[in-house]
Amino acid sequence: METKVVESYINEFEVYLGQLDEDERKDVLEFYREFIIDAKLDTSDKIINELGTPKHLARKVLTDYSIKMSEEDYQNVDNGNIPTEQKAKKNVRMIWLIILGLFATPVAIPFAVVLLIMLAVVVGMAIFGVLLFVFLVALSAILGIGAIFVGISVITQSFATTLFYVGGGLIALGIDFFLIPIVIAMFKWFFQVVVIFFRWIGKKLLYGRKRPSKEDKNNA
Repeated sequence: METKVVESYINEFEVYLGQLDEDERKDVLEFYREFIIDAKLDTSDKIINELGTPKHLARKVLTDYSIKMSEEDYQNVDNGNIPTEQKAKKNVRMIWLIILGLFATPVAIPFAVVLLIMLAVVVGMAIFGVLLFVFLVALSAILGIGAIFVGISVITQSFATTLFYVGGGLIALGIDFFLIPIVIAMFKWFFQVVVIFFRWIGKKLLYGRKRPSKEDKNNA
């Protein structure tokens, strides 16, 4: 029988499940409502001792959900037609949920702090690398275009000088156009490596851990 304590816990739990769609949210809420009632967790302390606070439980549920969706490459979102940018945003959210989930697990807090520092260093290096690359590309493009104009300006004086400057400018621009897609592909690959690493960490330390599952309930 559902009591006010159970109702209060479930209602607060629902607030933190906004990432799930309506059917998934209802399924999760019904499962935990039945689990709490069947386990006779009739006080707030008993529920929290078993499941954690509503916010912490929601973090773990959303972490499991995000890891599963990421593994499936978000094929269940818009029939797999989700844009690359949205996939990246969801993967970033998954990484953040994993970190929050680790902070919600007392024994994993030191590891979470180390991961957070590592992530900050990696993000800082990535930002620095992007800015440096943009600066070098912009500089070489300016120099390349400038060389072309210099070459054209002296065409009446020395055709060889014109070929030298125009050729050098075109080579500089060509290198830029050649390198840009390669560097973008490298950053995408590096991001995927980070996603896979955090997904692995989440599965090892958080996925399905310290919270009941439907299999557990069916076997009880």
